[in-house]
Amino acid sequence: MQLPSPIQSAISPRQVLAEDFKTIAELPIRGGWGYTKADACIIDKDDPVVNPAIPFAGMDLESLFVEKRIYEELVICRPKGEQFNGIQWTLLTQELVSDGARVFDRLVYAITALSDADWDELKSAWENPDWHASNTFAAAAHQSRREERMLRIEREFWFDITSFFGK
Repeated sequence: MQLPSPIQSAISPRQVLAEDFKTIAELPIRGGWGYTKADACIIDKDDPVVNPAIPFAGMDLESLFVEKRIYEELVICRPKGEQFNGIQWTLLTQELVSDGARVFDRLVYAITALSDADWDELKSAWENPDWHASNTFAAAAHQSRREERMLRIEREFWFDITSFFGK
């Protein structure tokens, strides 16, 4: 199975996320997918969709964007049969970067997942009552198989936070 590639789309992340995740409101973002500083996702406190009567939660928007981009990469943008399941992510580093005029938040996440095929196979073994009853099911061996099949990647997420940082 091929490793997940960065999202390539002529459509803006704002529009893609609005179309793919109907349960979230339109996000106050512009720019790119945040793979690099030049492609940073711009979180815009002054966007017309922001209600100025409510405190702005820019860091919450970062977390939401991270989650949705991961799901775009590992599920939505992948062909059937090449999708992932059991997706988890952990923040490894966070760094504030300023270039004088702009302020960026650079996040690095460790992401783990299983291919759908591996997920289904491991889940079936785990849920099989015959395996548990016959004592042939070894939890340690199951966990070892899970670890062997696990996809492990690191991803950078760049956010331009100039509109709300320190304000």
